[in-house]
Amino acid sequence: MLHEPTHRVSSVRRFMWSAAVWGIALLISVGLPATVSAQLNQTQHADGWILAAAHAPGYFESIWRTDLWVRSDAGGTITLYFCESSQDNTDVEGYDVDFESGTETVYIEDVVDYFLGIGDGSWTGAIHYESSSAVQVYARVYSISADGTESYGQLIEGIPTSDMSLPFGSPDYPGTREDQWMFALKHTADGRYRVNIGMVNPTGVACQFFVRIFDETTNDPDGASTIHLDVLPFSMVQLSDPFADVSGGEWDSYTVRVECADDGAGAFGYASVVDNATNDAYFVRGVKRMTPDAD
Repeated sequence: MLHEPTHRVSSVRRFMWSAAVWGIALLISVGLPATVSAQLNQTQHADGWILAAAHAPGYFESIWRTDLWVRSDAGGTITLYFCESSQDNTDVEGYDVDFESGTETVYIEDVVDYFLGIGDGSWTGAIHYESSSAVQVYARVYSISADGTESYGQLIEGIPTSDMSLPFGSPDYPGTREDQWMFALKHTADGRYRVNIGMVNPTGVACQFFVRIFDETTNDPDGASTIHLDVLPFSMVQLSDPFADVSGGEWDSYTVRVECADDGAGAFGYASVVDNATNDAYFVRGVKRMTPDAD
């Protein structure tokens, strides 16, 4: 079922394919053509992202790792690109996984170490994938206790590249509905819960990202509420509890927004909410505000 990794897909093909998907995203944003799906979350797709993956040590001597499932109904090959955090991954190599039959689910335990051979080292980032047929992709990112007796984790669904948000400098940007919004967040002043914020640039254009937190009334809360940073091409950045001091650290109904600024780029955002007492976590995918009127 799982073949040895190969490097048959070149970085040039990777870049050109991603650029083509960017064109599809623009068509979706303006509603053309009618045959292109504008569905927010296309479960089956041929080009997409797992927004967070890891093989790394964590807090309290825990060990984080990532298992991957890929479901195909038509067979073929899926190519995985491991896009390391804070790196320019334009030329990253791809690893091919072939499906032996038309309908098949491939399971890869500790997928980062399986392909990259991290061993006792550390790796965090995102996984970009391209498939010769439509697939469904899921990952479980989870921690194992130091003694190996317990594990806690979060399920992350693969999402199509065409779902990315447009930069606010783009002529096709339709207002704040296009941004990435994260809610269902929980943070406590006593340090029991923390909220990490991640962002992914799924394009070949380096981009400025802006991250902002809002209170229940959509106003700026007390404390530093805006962060801006650069995200390299095909890269991911996760901020460790960046709004820990906002409102004294106590909030459970605030909203975080991720935007990108540079033309030709795009954005995904997510939050990982962690219970520090147990190291359990849940994943909050950034979504667009599908309100009936533009802001």
